[in-house]
Amino acid sequence: MSFSIKPLLSACLFAASCAVPAAFAETITFDNADVSSVAIRPTIITTQGFVFTALDYELLGQGVAPYNNGTNMLQFAPYDILAHADTNAVTFRRQDAALFNLNSLEFSPGAYANNAGKMGIKGIFADGSTVSRVVEVHDGSGLTLVGFEGWNSLAAVVLTGNLLSQSYVQVDNINVTAVPEPETYAMLVAGLGLMGVVARKRKASAQSAS
Repeated sequence: MSFSIKPLLSACLFAASCAVPAAFAETITFDNADVSSVAIRPTIITTQGFVFTALDYELLGQGVAPYNNGTNMLQFAPYDILAHADTNAVTFRRQDAALFNLNSLEFSPGAYANNAGKMGIKGIFADGSTVSRVVEVHDGSGLTLVGFEGWNSLAAVVLTGNLLSQSYVQVDNINVTAVPEPETYAMLVAGLGLMGVVARKRKASAQSAS
């Protein structure tokens, strides 16, 4: 009985392609953020498959505010007005709890910042280890791009600011990349292995025929 490996190969490659997350590269904006069920404490915003949580967004625009270019952006302050303490931070993660890479984001000093903004950024890996940095800008006329190298396979990111004053920080255009599950890599490797088998069989058949 003859057996064709082509259907098996096609099925394997199709399954692997389906297992790759649809939103493999995403720029998170806040133009369509769901603030319909925002609670006061904690404040939770969902948008584009991500959840943003904070103790308090200063209750201004439920954490989303218009920018001067007509788009919406995340806006928060470091000061928790109910606890009267500098404890406020924004944590964001994927809704499905999968890992992601942080590639870049844009931020700007908000209202009352006198064109000066300083924000702490911490990435949390799946094993609980962290990576962090502080970014600072002294130009409130537009958004400043901040890039990240090696901030891969993160479970969550924490934003803290403004570290210079009690003014707002505005964040937008958070560029992230989905991390494929290990099963996806396994199927891709299996598919490549089957392709190698097919290539060797074809080569052997061609040699025997000649």
